[in-house]
Amino acid sequence: MADDSRPHGRHFAPSSREATHLPRPDETAVFLAAAERAAKERSAGSAEGRGATHPAVRGAHAAPELTPRASRPDETAVFLAAAERSRAASAAYAEHVRVPGAEHVEGPAAPLGHDADSTGVIASVSTEDVGETGVLGSVSPVESNDDEDFSGSGDYESVGRSAGLMTGLIIVSRLTGFVRTWVMGIAFGVSYLASSYNIANNLPNMLYELVMGGMLVTAFLPVYLEARRNGGREAADDYVGNLLSVLLIVLGGVSVLAIIFAPGLIWTQSFMSDGSEMDTAVYFFRIFAVQVLFYGLGSVFSGVLNAHRDYFWSNFAPILNNVVVIASFAVFPWLEGVNEGLAITVVAFGTTGGVLVQMACQIPALGQHGVHPRLHVDLHDPLLRKTVSLGVPTLVATLCTFVTASVQNSSALAVQPGTGASVIAYARLWYTLPYALLSVSINTALYTELARDAARGDDDAVRAGISRGIGHQLFFLIPFALYLIVFSFPLNMIYCSGKFDVEGVELVSTYLRYLAVALPLYGVCMLMQKGCSALMDMRPYAVFMTLGALTQVVWSLTLGVGLGGGMPFIALSTAAFYVVANAGAMVWMRRRLYGLQLRTILHGALTGLVLGAAGAAAGGAVLWLLETFVRPLVSYGEGGVIATAGTLVTFLYVVVAGLVSLVVTFVPAVALKLPEASMISSIVRRFKR
Repeated sequence: MADDSRPHGRHFAPSSREATHLPRPDETAVFLAAAERAAKERSAGSAEGRGATHPAVRGAHAAPELTPRASRPDETAVFLAAAERSRAASAAYAEHVRVPGAEHVEGPAAPLGHDADSTGVIASVSTEDVGETGVLGSVSPVESNDDEDFSGSGDYESVGRSAGLMTGLIIVSRLTGFVRTWVMGIAFGVSYLASSYNIANNLPNMLYELVMGGMLVTAFLPVYLEARRNGGREAADDYVGNLLSVLLIVLGGVSVLAIIFAPGLIWTQSFMSDGSEMDTAVYFFRIFAVQVLFYGLGSVFSGVLNAHRDYFWSNFAPILNNVVVIASFAVFPWLEGVNEGLAITVVAFGTTGGVLVQMACQIPALGQHGVHPRLHVDLHDPLLRKTVSLGVPTLVATLCTFVTASVQNSSALAVQPGTGASVIAYARLWYTLPYALLSVSINTALYTELARDAARGDDDAVRAGISRGIGHQLFFLIPFALYLIVFSFPLNMIYCSGKFDVEGVELVSTYLRYLAVALPLYGVCMLMQKGCSALMDMRPYAVFMTLGALTQVVWSLTLGVGLGGGMPFIALSTAAFYVVANAGAMVWMRRRLYGLQLRTILHGALTGLVLGAAGAAAGGAVLWLLETFVRPLVSYGEGGVIATAGTLVTFLYVVVAGLVSLVVTFVPAVALKLPEASMISSIVRRFKR
């Protein structure tokens, strides 16, 4: 078991593999001497003139190649040019890392974008930067600093800050998502129409994931970083333009085929029911099918922005999506009284329009980062081939997700005809909320840093990052799983309006209680996906997902349908899936990285369990007091008349009790300065500014 004694953050000591590539002492001495000489020449006002006549510079054209065992003149020219370029970039390297033995060097030694290894030598300067003339290629200061940032190591201290920013946006996104679901509940309730809509609305995303999405999510970022690191902006733009062109052709064709074969695709989600209620789902899906293309393009745009550590638009875009869909649902009750077919059509086009806006709003941000891809098709591009080879195993994992979703929906419709699929859809909205607010932020920011360090071959940094990530997932998601169990009924009572009645609330709440068990395992599994992607080996992940999918299918069909376990056992099949998948993934990850920091993982799990249980108990007690001494959420009168507290009162109950739970759980974590609470501290500091 690897211990936690290694330093955390940006400057991990190099691994044994990395150490074999460190610059030799003679090159270091040459660099330091050259930097000092250049600084003195600049201060004397004649740096350019002296540099032009210096023997080392004249000798730069004499030696055709660099020899690693001797400090020849051409090596001096290389390092002298590096020092001059660093000085032109105006960054203070010395403020970040003290170079041993170089405290006397005047002026900044490297731009902010650089990181140094333990010897103090700038790692990004190599013989690969030398052109045919023996000197460094000319790059403008702005471009140099930007490109050099892609050659630096992962900044794990920035993960909390980035996750804090994303969490703020995701909170807004989820608030608008709540409104979206609320107006959908008013319009559709727990009904055949709701089941049809949710099945049809989920299919484009599943098809995108099946055809290309999993490949892009796991392969795009590492390959883009490699293209930017090795070929600069032009090579990266060329790769993005080629990939976008291929997506337009492939996903555009998939969208057309989906429209044609819509009935068959809808059948895959309802094969255990009689299917008579799915005609509306087919109509919905034929309008939704083009979303497959929009999801693909938007995924590339988000990947590019994330590579530049710009997480704003990829997290703000869903807010705009929700606003468009809310507008279409808001007019549904009025239009339904005029023409039901027109009302359904407006909702269908509004839903697709939301995905279009989500994709398109990210395009201007690409130009702000100097990304200007040119559409073209080059099937022989080695970067495109690497994307495919890395992503192909992901297709297996995505197929598993498609199969399990199909079996779950069909099983639910079999044990609870008509409404089973809508129950799953409503429950998953609350189930995925903590994951979206916390895990997505952590995983997205962490993925960028893991990909950078994995590309550098720094297994120590990747091991520490993965271990910390798992600990963070368990620390946050275990408490929220307990909250979902305690608050499942009042959470769904918020939706109790219009066609969403108390009976529907009971059905969804029961399913949610059992589904919540899988929440921490869900977050860890998604992190394992990011880790395998960063290490550019998705084959083990595909194997583990396959084993998990087989477990879930057998569980659902046997315990849920065959033995009569019903909806609770269908919900628990999700936990069974992640138990098997995570067990295999962690065993492989431990072998691949020569250990995991199990102490870090257990610390996150235990603190999450203890503090989460305390918070859930406190929140549950407050909720009981409110229902006992203020007003119950549901009361039954004579003749079976049901009276509810109303949406506003229910919402206030959830807010008051939920805040108590959060305070009891996370305030002690911040006060004790637990490492898992760093993201919370970052958010607090952001609001104080």
